[in-house]
Amino acid sequence: MLDYLIRLNQNFTLFIIIPIIFLIGAYLTIRLKLIQITKIHIGISHLISTKEREKEKGSISNFQALSAVLAGNLGTGNISGMAIAIFLGGPGSLVWMWVMAFLGSVLKYAGCFLGFQYRHKNEEGEYVGGPMYYLSLGLKKKFLGVFFAICCIITALLTGNLIQVNSITLPLENIGIPLPWIAIALTLLVGVVILGNTQRLVRVVEVIVPLMAVLYLAASLVILARHYEHIGGAFSLILSSSFKPLAIGGGVLGYGFFHALTTGFERGIFATDAGVGVAPILQSGAKEKNPIMEGLVAVVAPFFVMIICTITFLILIVTNAWQDSGMESTNMCVWAFEKGLSSSWGGYTIVVTLFFFAFTTILAWSLAAKKAMEFLLGLRAAKIFEYFFLLCVPLGTIAKVYLIWTLADISMALMMVFNLIGIIGLSNKVIRKTLETKF
Repeated sequence: MLDYLIRLNQNFTLFIIIPIIFLIGAYLTIRLKLIQITKIHIGISHLISTKEREKEKGSISNFQALSAVLAGNLGTGNISGMAIAIFLGGPGSLVWMWVMAFLGSVLKYAGCFLGFQYRHKNEEGEYVGGPMYYLSLGLKKKFLGVFFAICCIITALLTGNLIQVNSITLPLENIGIPLPWIAIALTLLVGVVILGNTQRLVRVVEVIVPLMAVLYLAASLVILARHYEHIGGAFSLILSSSFKPLAIGGGVLGYGFFHALTTGFERGIFATDAGVGVAPILQSGAKEKNPIMEGLVAVVAPFFVMIICTITFLILIVTNAWQDSGMESTNMCVWAFEKGLSSSWGGYTIVVTLFFFAFTTILAWSLAAKKAMEFLLGLRAAKIFEYFFLLCVPLGTIAKVYLIWTLADISMALMMVFNLIGIIGLSNKVIRKTLETKF
């Protein structure tokens, strides 16, 4: 069953997802004149100066909106996901993650532009938006908006719930904490936040995300400094492995070119959610007047996320955890940090960081799913859905690693297909308004 799903997912990624990302991403990159590179500094400066716009209309600040997006990105995809990537696709998969992030960032720009353009206030006075709204209001295809919303809810339950909980559970179980206690603790923690309002959620992630990012980067840079002589060889291995036409062994599927390509794109999509449509949902509530600026803020996230992913990948290689540990997912990363820092504290760093990264990812995806449910059935149904989301948390403690990751990849790919239909269908509006703007 698992082998069949893996092949199905790889074929779907190889023959559908990768071609449309290349075509649409390249088209928008050319038409928008490399905006994800040439104008990223504007997005960064606009994000930093967000305090000046506190009185502008919107539910949350730009920094809070980006923190919510990063909360959805900086989770297991950047840590456990890198172990999954190197196991299934080999070192070369990282190169294709870079390609995905580059092309995906312009898709994220377009999606957040449109999400902001077609947002409106709900019954509680909060701004709501996202692909379901620009598919139904902009493209006039409500059935596509419905399909996207359904896929978003399914993906949130898999990616934003079961996978995050599962990745937290693996190391906690290894240090002797019983599964029932893990399940109860996580359910209570998540419940306290998501059963409040949106403001409570974004305040939590606004604090946790930057702190955990700094902690993880600090520990990672210490490891790389201690293994600096291997960094050049690691990059050489990554680059040479990305274009090998034949499998070179290892992993459950071998490290051939197509495995590196498909795995890299899958993990890149998972880690950055670029083109998936989550960022437009989360950023639609930002205090901002200009959809172009909201789009430029959005392109910051994929590049920051890929820095984290690259550092994680390098650590797995320089410590040789990808070959020597004999472990999977989070446990491979724990082993790498313990070896890299020559101390069990390295493993604890991963456990603590991953716990909070995964916790904030759960919060971000729960919010995205709530907005999708609100679009489908209204605000009352969205509030009821929050309890269902909570009831699913304990299931992540007993889920099978590669099964839930594969199912999540498939559901996320379907989200992307519907979102990209909206982006390409409304691309002329994005291109015209962007090119008319003087930066």
